[in-house]
Amino acid sequence: MLCSEQVYQQVLQMRGNRPRDAKKPAGAESYIPTRAGKARVLIYTPDLGIPAPVFFNVHGGGFVAGMPEGDDFFCDYVCRQLGIKVVNIEYRLAPEYTCPSDKEDVYDVIKYVHDHADEYGIDPERMAVGGHSAGANISAVVAKWAVQKREFSLRCQILDYPPMDVQTNPYQKFFTEGAIPPFVADIFNDCYVEHAKAGDPDCSPIYTPSEDLKGQCPAVVITCEIDSLRDEGEEYALKLMKAGVEVTARRFIGVPHGFSMDPGAPQAMDAMQMMADGLRKYLLG
Repeated sequence: MLCSEQVYQQVLQMRGNRPRDAKKPAGAESYIPTRAGKARVLIYTPDLGIPAPVFFNVHGGGFVAGMPEGDDFFCDYVCRQLGIKVVNIEYRLAPEYTCPSDKEDVYDVIKYVHDHADEYGIDPERMAVGGHSAGANISAVVAKWAVQKREFSLRCQILDYPPMDVQTNPYQKFFTEGAIPPFVADIFNDCYVEHAKAGDPDCSPIYTPSEDLKGQCPAVVITCEIDSLRDEGEEYALKLMKAGVEVTARRFIGVPHGFSMDPGAPQAMDAMQMMADGLRKYLLG
């Protein structure tokens, strides 16, 4: 592991309140083969009886914590409102598994479902990926890989308050009361990747050369006013635009990082609707 034993114990504490023991999720548990074994997923299936578009959801948690259950409400909301299938992915976490293990898991799940479209009842020509916090970082890289590898194509990417720069010292980033404390962000970064490799675009998408952003699928980008990650998320949205990618972006005022996955939080339903509208436009339009 990259981190010290003390930091690792802090990570275990962060994982303490795991939602798997809470109420049963709306999605059905399944396992999908990847290069590293089988990835656990929750699948939300609309009652259509025809091949459906599919959205691959990637949870947050600073690369070190989190589970698909944390996004259960959102995934069920998208499935019910839009009539699309949602595959909510559990990926390997740091520090036991460092970058890019998480991205490989998500990429492999998408490829397997794409290659077995009939089995999963999906339309392989109408797929999207998206995530929240760390999951947005993962989704941005997977969207780039999809263009580079040409094994499947994506219609859009949802980037919900994405951490796009794990190289810059968190103490040098914007901070205001209520934002992610720099010492917490520092733990996430130290667990996730060696500092010497942190500037690699597959770890920090903000450093992706503009040429490599061309041809990417459209993006929906959400940032928060009370969030130390807001500037890098908005800078990445601008880089995509300058590369010719269609982008819909909004900074939500007066809310902190993580607000959108808490249905009771102010403006959470507005953010969920913005993401759903993006999926409707690019998967159903």
